[in-house]
Amino acid sequence: MKIKAYKRPDGKYGIRNKVLILPSVGCANETARLISEQVQGTTYITNPKGCGQIGSSVELMHRTLIGLTLNPNVYGTIIVGLGCETIQAYDLYEEVKKRSNKPVEVISIQREGGTLKTIQKGIKLARKMVEEMSKIEREEVDISNITLATNCGGSDATSGIAANPTLGYCSDILIKEGATVFLGETTEFIGAEHILARRAKNEKVRNNLLTIVKNLENEFIRLGIDVRGANPSPGNIKVFR
Repeated sequence: MKIKAYKRPDGKYGIRNKVLILPSVGCANETARLISEQVQGTTYITNPKGCGQIGSSVELMHRTLIGLTLNPNVYGTIIVGLGCETIQAYDLYEEVKKRSNKPVEVISIQREGGTLKTIQKGIKLARKMVEEMSKIEREEVDISNITLATNCGGSDATSGIAANPTLGYCSDILIKEGATVFLGETTEFIGAEHILARRAKNEKVRNNLLTIVKNLENEFIRLGIDVRGANPSPGNIKVFR
């Protein structure tokens, strides 16, 4: 099975072609948004943190932000920082350069002398990157190159009888063709982990799956949390009652 996709320098393929305006900290969210809204072909992602973090939280956020820049749907990234945050924009920029040959730029509100100057420079950088991006054309590739990420979008009463089975059927087809599918939320398959375990590729994958669920359940117990307060969602509980 063949599809058309954009080839990236790391050999991966994306369905979309976007320039990502990425804030390294929540303080730069509005600046990133204003840059993105002025340049067609860009997108931005709100960062809820990036400062005041310690320990493993810093490492997790760092990996997450880098992962966003490496997403195959992203042509290139403009990192927007404040200047005094925990996740430093220029450190992030250097790490992205080491990990990828994709275009990447960085600007800092404090270094540029304020929000307005940062927005002006960001727009200029974004327009230049979008112009370069527009020259990239899709090429025909095998569907095995595709990665599908799934995530709960706020379940309603029809999810279990319509959306979920449809997405599962689609996932089975992709996997059969050699593609990759991610399940995005551990809590979404608690109670059904034994079904997924039976379908695991090998014993290692099976054990990893069961361990992830067990660890999360143990954490709920340790904290005295009843996960049923969040999953199924209150709306679903109300409907099915």
